[in-house]
Amino acid sequence: MATVDKKGNIRGSIGPNVYRMWRGIKVIQSKPKRKAKRTLNSKEASLEFGMCSSTARVIRTAFGWAYKAYDGGMINRFTKAVRNAVFASTKEIGERDIHDADLSFLKGFQFNNNSPLDKVLKIRPSAELSEDNKVIVNLPPMAKKDIKAPYAEEYGIRLLVIAFDFKQRVYSNIAAKEIRITYDRAFEGGAVVFDEALPEGRLVAVSMSIYAYKAGFEGGRETINTVQWSPGEILNLWQLPFNESKEAKNVVKTELPVYVNHDMGYLGHFSLAKIAWLRRKAEKTKEADSKPAEKEASVAPDLPKGDIRF
Repeated sequence: MATVDKKGNIRGSIGPNVYRMWRGIKVIQSKPKRKAKRTLNSKEASLEFGMCSSTARVIRTAFGWAYKAYDGGMINRFTKAVRNAVFASTKEIGERDIHDADLSFLKGFQFNNNSPLDKVLKIRPSAELSEDNKVIVNLPPMAKKDIKAPYAEEYGIRLLVIAFDFKQRVYSNIAAKEIRITYDRAFEGGAVVFDEALPEGRLVAVSMSIYAYKAGFEGGRETINTVQWSPGEILNLWQLPFNESKEAKNVVKTELPVYVNHDMGYLGHFSLAKIAWLRRKAEKTKEADSKPAEKEASVAPDLPKGDIRF
């Protein structure tokens, strides 16, 4: 409601507008809109996005050796790819993470769109997982002329295999190999087999990148990779199952090598715990609202006893 003061100025609200004086000036403002109350679904979607963002950061950090530099949009592109992979899971929100995701959304991801690997190389590599859980990278014959790159004395084809366990919040560097190519030394091509045993239940990813080298200090080598040229790609990913069958329990397990587990600083488990808490809270509220209100029994007033003189 608005009023008119002694000077004829309108003060207060009329409809969606508020009238007031500010430093002798008549001001008309729109009423502030009430902030819409967020629904349970919107809160869950926001928390899952936070989980995906944390997941993407962990994988990017782990593959830091796969690329010297990345393009400006890589962080957002990779977070979106992880979000799409998790969203495509057959499980419902709050019950899924990257271990339940459709990993095809991450296969072929380029760490640097300024020099994508599929444009730098004239031929395409591939990666597969054998029946006995060995990572195999199939590389075609490669010479200097097959690499679209700035001048360098030597080129390195770098392969990395990393295993992630987001349930335990650790990852392990399984293996790394680098094949050197010069003007007078080409690679004849073939299958590069990683014989290292893989931990069960983990997400295993293999990357390929190219480093260009020049002569460095005291006869060493230093890379000339930059933001403009630093190709790197995730070739493939696999989610390894847990072997929990009854037959497997009776089989003597082969002793696996002890890998160094790196703490990944993953925060996605907090998002999943918060989603579960919100659902329990909503369920309790729903149960309380569904119960009929109990009528209080009428209580007789405590009247004075005996005759009352009037």
